[in-house]
Amino acid sequence: MRLVSLVGCEDGLILAKPIFDENNRVLLNEGTVLSPLFINRLKDKKINHVYVKSEMTEDIAVEDTISPKLRFETTEKLAEVFTDLKQNKTRKNNGVGRVRLIKNLTDVFNEILNEMQNSKHLLNLLTHMQTSSGETFEHSINTSLYSISMGKYMGLKEKELQTLGLGALFHDIGKFNKSKDEIEWEKHPEIGFELLRAEREFNLLIAHCAYQHHENVDGTGFPRGLKGNNIHLYAKIVSVAEAFDYLITKKFLLPHEAMEVIVGRTFTRYHKKVVEAFKHAVAIYPIGVTVILNTGETGVVIGHDKQHPQRPKVRIFKDNTGKKLSIGEFYDIDLMASLNVMIMKCDAIIERNKE
Repeated sequence: MRLVSLVGCEDGLILAKPIFDENNRVLLNEGTVLSPLFINRLKDKKINHVYVKSEMTEDIAVEDTISPKLRFETTEKLAEVFTDLKQNKTRKNNGVGRVRLIKNLTDVFNEILNEMQNSKHLLNLLTHMQTSSGETFEHSINTSLYSISMGKYMGLKEKELQTLGLGALFHDIGKFNKSKDEIEWEKHPEIGFELLRAEREFNLLIAHCAYQHHENVDGTGFPRGLKGNNIHLYAKIVSVAEAFDYLITKKFLLPHEAMEVIVGRTFTRYHKKVVEAFKHAVAIYPIGVTVILNTGETGVVIGHDKQHPQRPKVRIFKDNTGKKLSIGEFYDIDLMASLNVMIMKCDAIIERNKE
């Protein structure tokens, strides 16, 4: 399968993975032929990249980091807790109900943690961009998954990963409304902190993830202008994770483009060790994406070295003269074995009429 951008996408391509709606129902099934109507419908639902079938990569499968069913359950439980916290139903009258909601969410979250602990693959959340659901909850879940991946790479223990992951899930709980007023918007970390620290079921560090995720290591962030070691490690991790997801889902950047932005903000917004962990924990060049090498060859990423994800294995379908290769002529280059070969360009635009 190959990763395709719906920007400039031609009709006639065949979906390699199903697309789900916000209720976990199949919107478009695997094998669906993309028509102009379907392409426009997907764009309307903010789905910007899809996996399609391709002869050159028919032996390559892209695994979901977590199952669509588990992701939907998490979204559902998270929405219940968000709603309950924001409406402030309980403190006295509904305390037992809130504890139950939080327990339900924690149970589902622990399943996610278990799936990620057992996963042998680099994190690639473009597989989950083929789901149409609430933006707030998608962003929260993605931020949590990125944070857990970084935490794993940095050697955090399971209990620490649980606290970090839950902190990432709730980092934006303070956003009651999408105010365009900057002063109002900058209050959301403190609002979130106050909501979360009042909950006995939550470790206080979960509240601090909400409080500190917009602080910058150089002291230019908000709400308190903390800098360096005064910012908790978990908040530093969540800061990178949520920014990366924002760049991909809101700015429509591909992972390597978003990573360039993150790296460019090292030492000002983000801590160097956290950025390094992120570079090793996330698939910067997702399986199925098209890359152009410094040799002039063009190919598709088909695998990764977990220790060096920036050096993937590439299947070449166009040689250095620009000649399109036939199926029997494809060959693979492992960038870890060919250290003089580098990726110069990456995109998800498919040249279907020339394949």
